[in-house]
Amino acid sequence: MPKMRGFGTVFRRGSGDSRSFRLCRRCQKAILPLLLRLESEFRPSQNGSTRRRPTAFFPLISGYCGYTIRLMIDAERRANGDWIDIREISKDTFALKDYFKIPVEDIRIQLDKLGHSVEQGVVEYKRSSLSPLFRMVEASQYQTPGMDVIEKQVRYIQALLYVALIQRLIAEGTVKLTREKIQEEQIKTSDLNLKDILQDVNKRIKENPEAGKDPSVKKILMQVGIYKKEQETMKKLLPTIKEDSKESFMKNFRNTFAEIIEKIKRSYLDILLEENPPDTENRNILARLPLTELVPVLTSQCQKISKTRSILLFVREEKYKTREVLGGLSREKDAVMGLLDREMAAYRDFGEKLEDLSGDRASAVSRAMCHELIDFLEKELSFQQSPG
Repeated sequence: MPKMRGFGTVFRRGSGDSRSFRLCRRCQKAILPLLLRLESEFRPSQNGSTRRRPTAFFPLISGYCGYTIRLMIDAERRANGDWIDIREISKDTFALKDYFKIPVEDIRIQLDKLGHSVEQGVVEYKRSSLSPLFRMVEASQYQTPGMDVIEKQVRYIQALLYVALIQRLIAEGTVKLTREKIQEEQIKTSDLNLKDILQDVNKRIKENPEAGKDPSVKKILMQVGIYKKEQETMKKLLPTIKEDSKESFMKNFRNTFAEIIEKIKRSYLDILLEENPPDTENRNILARLPLTELVPVLTSQCQKISKTRSILLFVREEKYKTREVLGGLSREKDAVMGLLDREMAAYRDFGEKLEDLSGDRASAVSRAMCHELIDFLEKELSFQQSPG
């Protein structure tokens, strides 16, 4: 019977050969693709007939070590299949949202992490998101982590993969860059009066019915409808509220009305900026850079993070005897961190094109990408929290 010694595995040469040999981690990594290929080539055919597996490899593996290698093969197959599925929908933001279904609280966590990545921007965010995972993987060599720990890492890595895929779409140009924030002396949302906004919007629609199809106008009309419904609800419920609870009741509705009015002002500001865009000096710095050059390295990052997610999902589903499968993720650390280094190197190259920018240009570009992701996630969060 083959035995497990640490992370090494003892294999029999064949059913009639008592000799055996032990594979170290490096050899296991080398032989795994070969085992996968052989498994594919020598699986049963469609008509039910089974082709004989070569005795040099099958049945090489029996007992517990055979079960472990089988898990490793299944985990690798799961990772390959998941990446194919993700790659097929990776150019459609709506399909990605539907596929990952990231909860609101996890989006908030990503926004908080992105907001605190003030030194090296999006690269810092990715490093801080991956570090807890690899610490857990290293610790798993000595103690199998609980399912609650695995579940937590699944959620965080899934959210990270979603953000990385959105960044890739930004680099491709599928997700449009936000406009650079206009200067202080230009229009501010605080200067906009709600009554004047609604009068202007109604006037635009009256003069040109096609204006009602503008996305920003639609958002304004939707928020006006929500405002009216909230007002009706407040008037209906107010007589039923006890005197000692009225202050809290009114405070909640005041906050709701303030949020609705702010959304209306932002949508109206988008209309004004569309008609009067900021001057060239205030353009988003990312708009001045060849971001498509980032796509290959971002794609490789997404594939590696996807593999990590798939293996965590596999471990969560299998539950038992998966420690060695989980330990295999430690081999991905250097590759993933190397890809982050390549991304930062690309930002340094971009920085050379921004001669008018002072300070650490690479970090400035990375922070600008961070701001784009924050803007995208904030809009998504607002959409998920909106009624209906």
